[in-house]
Amino acid sequence: MKAGSSFLALSNSDRLLVLRALATLAFVRLALGIVPLRWLRAWATRPGSGAQSVGRITWAVSACTRRLPGSTCLVSAFALQRILSREGHASELHIGVARRQAGLAAHAWVVCQGETLIGETEMGDYAHLVAWRAVPDDD
Repeated sequence: MKAGSSFLALSNSDRLLVLRALATLAFVRLALGIVPLRWLRAWATRPGSGAQSVGRITWAVSACTRRLPGSTCLVSAFALQRILSREGHASELHIGVARRQAGLAAHAWVVCQGETLIGETEMGDYAHLVAWRAVPDDD
């Protein structure tokens, strides 16, 4: 009940953003298993223009990630990059690996305006493999 009352207490703009974040996370989670990664990368980096701030977008994706079972760091990173791109914000989705006792572990995080938005607490010892950049249109 607390989540429902918290949702209703949000402004209309924030409610729409939370619903958008939830839908994007669910789509990415499903798409990762059935579409080629190159298609998902192109979709996540498609530019647009909007009025939502980086902080509000990050808040919405993080809040929904905590509540949607199975939302991995890669799911969250793709969803965040997608919404940031559609709102006209440049970002980079990074993927790294680290050696663990049980083998290799992978991690994804998103950087925007020089700040790590999602995945910052776990990225410390991961060796950087790739960064996928999303750049807004220059209209």
